Amino acid sequence: MIERPRRDQPGDAQPPERADLAAWRRRHALRRSSAAQPVPSGRRYRRITKHRKREQDS
Repeated sequence: MIERPRRDQPGDAQPPERADLAAWRRRHALRRSSAAQPVPSGRRYRRITKHRKREQDS
């Protein structure tokens, strides 16, 4: 007797993964991988003179 693969019934189908969970999984895998690189912050400390125009006026 030949065994046929079982066909999925309509009730057996799993719903597709939520888009937000799929995106989280992708980000999480990237962060855990060796390809992850730190993103430079825009709030980095800079050694500049603040309020330079005031010093020039006086």
